[in-house]
Amino acid sequence: ARLAVAPTRALHVRGGFSAPASIAQAYMRALSTAPVATNCATAAVRSMSSDRVAQSLGPSAGRWDAERTAWMAVWGAVVSGLALGRWFAFLAWLFPRAATDVSQLAGKVFVNQLVLSPGINGAFFAWVIFTRDAPTCRMPPAKREALARKLRDDLPPTMLRSCCFWIVVQTANFRCVPPSWTVVFSNVAFVVWNSYLSLVGHRRSRLQVARSA
Repeated sequence: ARLAVAPTRALHVRGGFSAPASIAQAYMRALSTAPVATNCATAAVRSMSSDRVAQSLGPSAGRWDAERTAWMAVWGAVVSGLALGRWFAFLAWLFPRAATDVSQLAGKVFVNQLVLSPGINGAFFAWVIFTRDAPTCRMPPAKREALARKLRDDLPPTMLRSCCFWIVVQTANFRCVPPSWTVVFSNVAFVVWNSYLSLVGHRRSRLQVARSA
């Protein structure tokens, strides 16, 4: 009787975790068979979550701007999902021994920060002005002037904070995380970073851009 009870309890315990385990296994299969699509979808969801957090912390915390979140999903899928995967593949080719060689690891982290800090942060500010300020999805002279001020005022302090955060994150990422999971690991960290970046990026400019074409 005792022998019969023990397996039943073991099956019950295992059964309690079957759903999360199945979800994790399905995600790993998707990451293996369709890495680009999976990373893009993951990044889109992560960007939406980050923006939702940022909106809850912003001055209009009581209202949810669904259009803004949708544009953030597009940004996440294209930049954090597609482009970041290509960039990490290039870095893996450039520094093939970064996981075991300290000098290659330092070089990989340095090159990554040198390119991505001004590139992604500056592009994010441009994306926000392009998609959110009127006239939307156009860049007339007034919006270009607003972007120039945004880059001058907010990009340098954002890059400084980016170095403090991402050097630590990507050192751990490039050293300890398997190559197929580096984008996923970065996207988890992006939840924190993009919440901050979204707050800074969507901060209203003093310049009121005309709504006319």
